[in-house]
Amino acid sequence: MVTSSGEKGIDISDIAVLSPSRLLVRDWTNNTLRLMDSVNGGVLSQVSPPSCPWGLCLLGGGGAAVVLYSLKKIQCVRINGDKLSLDRSIDVKEDPVGISAFKSSNLVVSYQDPGRVEMMTMGGRVIDAVDNQKAGKQLFQYPYFIATSNNADIFISDWGTNTITQMDVSLQITRIFTSPTLTLPRGIVSVSTDQLLVANRASHSIVVLNPTNGTMTPLLGQADGIQVPWAVAWCPASKKLYVGRDGRQTTLNVFCLK
Repeated sequence: MVTSSGEKGIDISDIAVLSPSRLLVRDWTNNTLRLMDSVNGGVLSQVSPPSCPWGLCLLGGGGAAVVLYSLKKIQCVRINGDKLSLDRSIDVKEDPVGISAFKSSNLVVSYQDPGRVEMMTMGGRVIDAVDNQKAGKQLFQYPYFIATSNNADIFISDWGTNTITQMDVSLQITRIFTSPTLTLPRGIVSVSTDQLLVANRASHSIVVLNPTNGTMTPLLGQADGIQVPWAVAWCPASKKLYVGRDGRQTTLNVFCLK
């Protein structure tokens, strides 16, 4: 997928699938959110939040949200057809890095310093939280990506500790996955209850984590064109996997999986 004409490249550091033909991507290099045509290529619309956008997620009702690390805010974005526009913002107490919608009425937000994960309402009221101090050990260092599965499980990808942490709806930790296979894990996406796809930046690979038994199986690697993967997104309708990568590339990788 090609960026708009004249650009040297973008870092596609997060991706959300709106439909089989529309993607919302976070461009780290140019501090923008872009609505992309995944069939014909090109940028349909873009907005620039007041600060560099970090984590990205879709919201119910046709919207999206990104976290603004340096401003301690969550920025909501309207998606009206093929047009993006900035909406309201939500204040948070720390510098957020990751975000995911949960059960359509709540948000899961992660923080780097201090390492922390919160469940909050769409209005910003914190319902529950877990952090390193509460756990009595360093659970989180760089918890940049969050995935939810079946509105029952929450997964946190941490490239500082090389772990995937699984939590339940009350933010109780149910399992921490570690493996030599996890090498600077970044983007994660839930495909089914027994399939979580993880992008490993250091080993240039995508692996399948089965949360039910903890096994990790290689899926894609350098031979398939994977280079420093940063973000992953899954379209269940088209069975396509989208992989964004670091390094100011002008394309993202698209794989058809059966």
